[in-house]
Amino acid sequence: MGKFDGKICLVGGNLGKFKKDAFKIGLGGVIAKKIVEQGGTVCIVDTEFNITKACAEIIGGNVKAYECDFFTDRTYETEAFVDDRGRNKTRVIWKNFPALKMITDIVQEFGKLDVLITNFDKFEQKRVDQTDIELFDYLRDQTVWPTFHLLSAVRDQLSTQRKTQGTYAKIVILTSMMGKAGMGAAAIWAAFKGSMIGLTKSLAREFGRFANVNAVAMGPLSERKMQGPKDRVKGAYLTTSSDLSNQPMTFEKVTPMVLLLASDDAIGINGQIISVDGGLWLKLEQ
Repeated sequence: MGKFDGKICLVGGNLGKFKKDAFKIGLGGVIAKKIVEQGGTVCIVDTEFNITKACAEIIGGNVKAYECDFFTDRTYETEAFVDDRGRNKTRVIWKNFPALKMITDIVQEFGKLDVLITNFDKFEQKRVDQTDIELFDYLRDQTVWPTFHLLSAVRDQLSTQRKTQGTYAKIVILTSMMGKAGMGAAAIWAAFKGSMIGLTKSLAREFGRFANVNAVAMGPLSERKMQGPKDRVKGAYLTTSSDLSNQPMTFEKVTPMVLLLASDDAIGINGQIISVDGGLWLKLEQ
């Protein structure tokens, strides 16, 4: 029996990248592969469909690649209606919402959606006074917009499943410890990573009737050369990090926590930002 037997999961973002015409699987791809290995059916999506297709080919098994335009403005109309208590209300009727269409397609094919994992990110290091509007928009679009669109698209579906099937969905948002600690040389990027933390806390409240919403704050991954805080010793106590933080932070060290939070074992965990950083930022947790 696998931890994700019978589960339909959607993993979005950081599926991998092409390097010299060869595809290298990313953290999102590794997470998707592990879910398939543990019995789940995985739908995957990224900002570029060629990346999504390449990742699906590497994973194999019960995985399906989806294409979605996360950067098109949604359009809608409003409709007046009378609710079951006789109150006059209005509701939104979406006319163009690519992420919602994708969720609808997934549910039509598989009957439900149990898990959503988001891991969208593009890093650019610039001082705040050197960050122009083009870079600001790029970092926002690549980091925030896809996550926002997916969370917005799944809300009603997960709520309906709770009412009709009695299930609790699982949402896991991957972010960076820089969202907690800040990063002077990449302030805008760190700010968008921090926004994922606020989003997690807020949606844990809003979605709490039908889904667990948690986040994993990663330390700098070994494939990305980024310096963390230096150790500072006061007396006999190490106040910043631990010896484990000297080990490289790999996809394999981050994935187990993501899988835990995406599984039914996490039913008692909600609104938490769990650090997976080898103890690099212990000082922040005090």
